[in-house]
Amino acid sequence: MLTSKELIEIREHLEKAQNPVFFFDNDVDGLCSFILLKKAIDRGKGVAIKSFPDLNETYFRKVEELNADYVFILDKPVVSEEFINKVMEKNIPIVWIDHHNTEISKEIKEKVYFYTSFPSGEPTTFIAQSIFNKKQDLWIAIVGCIGDHYSPDFGKEYAKENPEFFKYHKDAFESVYTTELGKISMMLNFGLKDTTTNVLEMIKLLSEANSPTDVLEENHKTRQLHYKYSKLMKQLHDLIKKAKRIGKKLVLLEYAGETSMSSEISNLLSFNNQDKFVLVIFKKQDVANVSIRAKNAKEVLEKAMKGILGATGGGHDEACGARIPSSHLEDFKERIEKLVG
Repeated sequence: MLTSKELIEIREHLEKAQNPVFFFDNDVDGLCSFILLKKAIDRGKGVAIKSFPDLNETYFRKVEELNADYVFILDKPVVSEEFINKVMEKNIPIVWIDHHNTEISKEIKEKVYFYTSFPSGEPTTFIAQSIFNKKQDLWIAIVGCIGDHYSPDFGKEYAKENPEFFKYHKDAFESVYTTELGKISMMLNFGLKDTTTNVLEMIKLLSEANSPTDVLEENHKTRQLHYKYSKLMKQLHDLIKKAKRIGKKLVLLEYAGETSMSSEISNLLSFNNQDKFVLVIFKKQDVANVSIRAKNAKEVLEKAMKGILGATGGGHDEACGARIPSSHLEDFKERIEKLVG
């Protein structure tokens, strides 16, 4: 958890920034942390980071294009030194807020303002809410936190006052799959898979929203978001039915298509198979995107990737992901099966 001093420092950076650009990880935690900070200072542009595993130098053009005077990086554990150096050359301050086990060099630490909640690991959305503590934004903070498998204590207070939208559960996935705020969390994750134009419309919708109703009610402003959610939810449940049990411990799903939703699939499979090791593989031509959920997910992933040329990955202890070259996929799967037992 960040200290009061660190939260005040971040707030001072935000208040000083006149035209900030927020680079956020392409998931509900990254999105909601950006929305909370944008609403708090009433300014700033957001850019979803779709590169993996790092925020790379190709995104620097957005810094220039949007004429940024401050760069904020949200919920991204890896940032390329090339990107940081290009921003620093323009004398633009970088504030990096994260919650992963981020390995950051001494050289980079000296160039940026770096804040992390690791090892306690509260999501970036939790940090963003803690900076300004605006009660009217609690619902957005809860949406981002439960979407990152974290049940914040302030969810209890919100649940008492808004039982129609939320019921507090210690297991965040229980909240995701059984409450209206959980539905919004799923909607936003699916919305981030839409076109850039529609993602920008979704950001505008959230920036102007005053309550969950503004998202849940279907109208001309929310129609595209609801359409995307309905379409991908159907695909999600169709794919879930194709998951296979291998041995006593492993649940495996391999699929392909236009849209990767491995994180959402693995979350739901894990919720339905809480004592199992869940492995979801999205196959593309040259590379496979892998999503894993289990008590020892990261430990197993690191062992399975060892020595595989071109394999990259990481994440949390119980929820992580990777990219595996297609030529090594069968070897990787065999290693997982042996490690899981």
